Formats: sequence, C-alpha cells, structure tokens
Amino acid sequence: MKAFVLYAAAILGGFLLYRVSELWYGAEWIFGLLTVGWFGLFLLVWKRVKPGGAGAILVAAFTLMDISSIFFLQNLPTAICNLLIALLLVPFFRRYPDVVLSSMGLVLIGVLICIDTESIATTWMLFIATGALALIGFRMRFRWVKRCYTVLFAITVPVLLINYSLENAYLVVVMVLAGVAAVAAGSYKLAKQPLL
Repeated sequence: MKAFVLYAAAILGGFLLYRVSELWYGAEWIFGLLTVGWFGLFLLVWKRVKPGGAGAILVAAFTLMDISSIFFLQNLPTAICNLLIALLLVPFFRRYPDVVLSSMGLVLIGVLICIDTESIATTWMLFIATGALALIGFRMRFRWVKRCYTVLFAITVPVLLINYSLENAYLVVVMVLAGVAAVAAGSYKLAKQPLL
C-alpha cells in the first residue's frame, strides 16, 4: 500500500507542477527543474520503500511526459531536463539495473524525440533504439527492459510499414521486416545464452 501511495503521489505531484507551470508563462525552467527535483525526491523515498519495477518505470515515464509538457515545443530544455533525470538514476544502477536501464531507455527515447528531424527519421531512430534495448534486455535477462522495449519496438514497426507501403517503397518495407526478423532471432538466441 505504501508503494502505491508513493507512486500516486509522485505522478500527481509532477502533474500538478505541469499544471501550475501553465499559469506562469516564461518560468518553464523553474518548473522543469522542480519536476526533476520532485523525481529525485521520489527516488530517495523509493529506495526506502520496497521498490517495485513497474511503478518506478511508470513514474519515470510520467515525469518525462510532464517535462515535455512544461517545455512544450522547446527541444533543448526538454532534452537537458531528461538528461538530468538520467543522472539522478545513475546511483541506483548497481542495485536496480533492470529498472534503471528501463527508465534510462525512456530518457533516450525522450532525447531522440527532441532531435529536430522529420517524423519518419525519428521513427527510424526509435525503431533502432527500442530494438537494441530489447536485445540488451534479452541478453542480460532484464525482465522490465525486454518487456518495455519489445512492446515499444512492436509499436514502431507498423508505423514504418504503413508509411512505406503507402509510398510504394517496398524495398524499405523489406528492410524493416529484415530488422524485425533480426531482432526476433537475436532475442531468441541471446535469451538462450548463459549470463556472463
């Protein structure tokens, strides 16, 4: 019950900071840094409570969305605050590598989205990043990493396939399918290998 209250408070607190930031135009940096600080406070309390993976990853995801909402269409400050979130996660890596790597992957996705490119280029970056993270999850037997990034990888695949099918770029469709096959085969093979 304590953990549920902690996760709910962390998500609600970040959301309230975002809503209050809408009232003070021009003070985005203050609220962005407050949101990062709120996440840091959550991590300090989280390690004292019996930590759960799904809740912590969910809080990280909501925090990153709050930061993106506070800095609406401002890519550089969003990326900087995302990287600050990653720095806050680093000290927890040794004890909770699965949860931290899952959360850092979300930070990476947030930073990739901040790179000012065409939407299809961003989708390709997400396709590659989520596929690589899924492979890492299978190799290291990280339950949350492989689940999160297999699902996110599976979401990027139809986007690419539909886009290139509509453009009649069938060679690219074949490349996407080859990438899917490579990730699927790699995941199966890596899951069978013994841990280092």
